[in-house]
Amino acid sequence: MYLSDYHFHTLCSSDSPAPLARQAKAAMAAGVREICVTDHWNLLDQQGNRLPTVYDWGPSLEQWRRVRNRWPGKLELRLGVEVGNGVLDPAAVDASLTIPELDFVIGSLHSQSARAGGRGIFTAAHECTRKEDGIAIIDDYMDMLEELVQTGGWDVLGHVIYPLRYLPPEYELDLRPWWDRLAEVFRSVISQGKGIEMNTSAGDTVEQWRDVLELYRGLGGEVLTLGSDAHRPEVMSAAFPQALALIRELGFRWLCVYRRRTPLFCKLDS
Repeated sequence: MYLSDYHFHTLCSSDSPAPLARQAKAAMAAGVREICVTDHWNLLDQQGNRLPTVYDWGPSLEQWRRVRNRWPGKLELRLGVEVGNGVLDPAAVDASLTIPELDFVIGSLHSQSARAGGRGIFTAAHECTRKEDGIAIIDDYMDMLEELVQTGGWDVLGHVIYPLRYLPPEYELDLRPWWDRLAEVFRSVISQGKGIEMNTSAGDTVEQWRDVLELYRGLGGEVLTLGSDAHRPEVMSAAFPQALALIRELGFRWLCVYRRRTPLFCKLDS
């Protein structure tokens, strides 16, 4: 099949040291035919401080242009971006997403809402001392997810299980208490012709996706991308065989790639 990795990072993200060329070679070694680089553009830092609402495309474009045609016939390399907490200024986000080279935008929520202080979910989750704190983080996250789907600056929702990555496992939290709200979010996604991603988080979260993907598919969701969220070559496209097995088991027929922010459907059995 035509395998793609539509979520990974390079040295243009502050938390990755990896050049795009190294990530691309690792993807090819994993059998991937198409990748889309989605470096971070966060509107808040981990402490809740505001970051620029204008994205500097210069470094990302320079790196992408230098590498994109290096492996003709072997690897298709597309340009995207992961926007974190774009709900803070949707108009500013939209204004930075007009470059003609842009194929794909992930809409993610990496931080708590401004109402909750805006700290990074990673930071807040690791500082939890009670299960009730974790529940509050997820409740706030769902509030923002409902806001995000009403904005235009995204093509797929990124890692919708994001808080579960970092909350203490002994709390045994999942998204089921928010199931009705998540279903409404997915209905909005589907009605807009947009999608969600399955994010393997460097291979750590495949089974956590089962119920969420089943809900999305049951509501008629078909636009689905696959991404490893790799920040280093060693985990590029990690756990994709397991992810593909789960996607097929749940009845998905396609993985999507993007051209100028429009999904193209690639058959899973091709």
